[in-house]
Amino acid sequence: MFQKKTLMQINVILLAAGKGERYQKSTQLNLGCANIKQLADVGGKPMIVERISQLNPLLLDPFVHQIYAVLGANKNAIKSVIPKNIVIIDSIEWTKGMGNTLAETVQSIQAQSSHVLVALADQALLGSDHYQALVNASKKQPNKIIATLCGTRLIAPAIFPQKFFPLLTKLSGDKGATNLLQAHALLADAITCNKALFDLNTHADAEQIRRQINRAYL
Repeated sequence: MFQKKTLMQINVILLAAGKGERYQKSTQLNLGCANIKQLADVGGKPMIVERISQLNPLLLDPFVHQIYAVLGANKNAIKSVIPKNIVIIDSIEWTKGMGNTLAETVQSIQAQSSHVLVALADQALLGSDHYQALVNASKKQPNKIIATLCGTRLIAPAIFPQKFFPLLTKLSGDKGATNLLQAHALLADAITCNKALFDLNTHADAEQIRRQINRAYL
């Protein structure tokens, strides 16, 4: 029987493949998983689990198909905490930078995607409301990039329609999609969210975020 599909199929890419060297260097302890950035304690949960908990409500939206967690460094330890409804992608290119990781991920899922929402695991103050606002804006303007605006900068999380997939699959280096967002700013709409400026890079950041996170999600 023919099954009708929505015209938009947004897949979420949660980038969490980096080694987190600044986080590791910020502590003198040698506590195994405690030194893995993606497992940093925020709000009583590992950081990547907290990100997933904020992204999971998107799956209630009929236009959102799947959440993919992209892992590289310390992948076996991180996999142990990933919820079962999340599809894990093992990055081969992660040592070359976020751009390479994103490029290979888009390459692997583009056939089942009309759009991709690129999210970062270390943006530890973002709530579900911002991710949903990006999706809602993309549904209204499906041919545009929908990015996050901080000051005058366009940053992730951001949604890219299919016509930008060829450019995404050519990314390389450490900048991820930042340069692509700046180069195509005239083809983008944006939603302001200053919380996106906060990212967790050190143990001190984790302490600061733990103090803020309860207020941030009120």
